[in-house]
Amino acid sequence: MGQMENHIKNIAKESGAALVGIASRERLRDAPPSGNPDYLLPSTRSVISFAIPLDRKIIRDFLSKKDWLSHCNERKRTVQLLYGTNDCLVDFLKSEGFEARGVDINNVYRPEPGAGDVTEMTEFIPDFSHRYGAVAAGIGRLGWSGNVLTPEYGALVELGTVLTSAELEADPLLSENPCARCKLCTAVCPVEMISKKKTITVRVAGITEEIAQKRPNTCCWIGCTGYHGLAPDRKWSNWSPYRVDYPLTQDKSKLDALNIRLQKADPQMHLEQNSFTDYREAAFNPDWFFNIVCGNCRSVCWEKREDSEENRRLIVNSGIVALNPDGKHIATSDEVMEVDTPCIVRVAVLRKEYEKALVSKKAVSTIQGITPMDTEALSYVFERGIKA
Repeated sequence: MGQMENHIKNIAKESGAALVGIASRERLRDAPPSGNPDYLLPSTRSVISFAIPLDRKIIRDFLSKKDWLSHCNERKRTVQLLYGTNDCLVDFLKSEGFEARGVDINNVYRPEPGAGDVTEMTEFIPDFSHRYGAVAAGIGRLGWSGNVLTPEYGALVELGTVLTSAELEADPLLSENPCARCKLCTAVCPVEMISKKKTITVRVAGITEEIAQKRPNTCCWIGCTGYHGLAPDRKWSNWSPYRVDYPLTQDKSKLDALNIRLQKADPQMHLEQNSFTDYREAAFNPDWFFNIVCGNCRSVCWEKREDSEENRRLIVNSGIVALNPDGKHIATSDEVMEVDTPCIVRVAVLRKEYEKALVSKKAVSTIQGITPMDTEALSYVFERGIKA
């Protein structure tokens, strides 16, 4: 590895990255369309991939539903570090006379025919896939879930990418896939996105990966955005208190239509600025809340099987999340009831807590949820009262 490559890796590590790898443009010739860097930078000759691990205690507290907000805040801090790493690498490469471009960390997708904005999208193809870049740079391999697994951290990493016209020496590919095919990822998705048996093949950097077949991307959007958080057995949920009719339809066109309706009804999507209009601004805005309710398929998967098994137990044994009158999301093993909202979804609440709040005649104007949907749901419930 030459001086330039070592300097690039030192910059990334000094900026917070734990893993850094370099891929040649040639390694992505056989990748799916989102692995084509020419879409963002036609002069790309090399791809720099880097990863930052997430805090395991914070993840465990999130999975066991002891602490929601710390994980949301950590994800926000991690995204800031990734953008900072992007900037440092791009500045250095440009100072050396090369073209360079950092890939947005998330929530930026290629235009789709007929879609006016993100609320009308159904495929969600990123400008460039961080996952494919990481595989091509030798950082990890695709696991059963489709997430990148690393030998050092399992799937518990956030990824970033910089594209450059500099012709750099590529790192060795990861010869052995860390995924043990335990398929615990299939057991912790409330919308059953990941098949337990059916497979597809994905080819990146000359490596053919056999991974799980997935349901349409709108299915994942419904679960990870938080429009539906309840598991099929109704014994556990992710951190979302919201529900739609379940099981979700198997018909792609109907599922896509449902997701569009949900996004159109989501008050967050009507804000002039949100994380889908400018993800970077959201990351650095101190008043912007990063609403992370799921990601279980990644968070469950650590490098040791026994740790992953424990993570699964924490998820499925930690109860159901309900929306409290004070706007908090709370985990409970008590029976909850589902009430309508103006956002298509129903919301899970504890009757006794709402009856207390209604008796106290709390003014609707003082109701404030953590998310825009929480606030709208709470106002609606208090205005109408709870019906048996």
